[in-house]
Amino acid sequence: MAAVLGAGVKPTRGFLLQLKRRVGFVEEGHRLLELKRDELANELRANLEELSAKKERQLEERIGSTLRKLGVAYASLGSEEVASQVGSIEKTLELEVLPKSVMGILVPYLKIQHKPSVTNRLGFIARSVAHEFCGLIEELLDVAELESRIERVADDLERTNRKVNALEKIVIPEYRLLVKQIEDRLDQDMLEEFIRTRFVRTLISKRRAYA
Repeated sequence: MAAVLGAGVKPTRGFLLQLKRRVGFVEEGHRLLELKRDELANELRANLEELSAKKERQLEERIGSTLRKLGVAYASLGSEEVASQVGSIEKTLELEVLPKSVMGILVPYLKIQHKPSVTNRLGFIARSVAHEFCGLIEELLDVAELESRIERVADDLERTNRKVNALEKIVIPEYRLLVKQIEDRLDQDMLEEFIRTRFVRTLISKRRAYA
């Protein structure tokens, strides 16, 4: 029984050749997407490990150390003096969010434009705590930037994985099935043509024999 082909499908050698080229193009795209998926997975894994290291060791230790120094400052100077010295700081922290490409994915990059000036405004104890807090804030910004990068990479990985699965489980199998159906139709047409030709030749031979 001949395969039932969809609308727009031509069971011809030329159409079959075009279809095979299209299948090759789709399969190459699938291969490249698989490579991208693997690279994204590696990038995501490395970022998660980096984030875990920052949170578990550096950041927690820095937060604890800074809070302890802040407690010493309050105990030594008193809350009113600390508030007075903090109020004397003129500049505030100013950030600029810029786009940055990571494996072709745009992620936010935080650039510090201005830092609070504490050198000539605070006493030794308060200045030491202020420097600690400035360093802590920079580390928190690094973590926020890393978390944003992880989120963007994870989203792109999910989209890429969906495309890979769609090509692998739906598009490519359907194309291959269509190629086989056309090949079967062409083989059947060729066989029928051979049988007709042979039948005609047999009839002609018989007529010549009786002539």
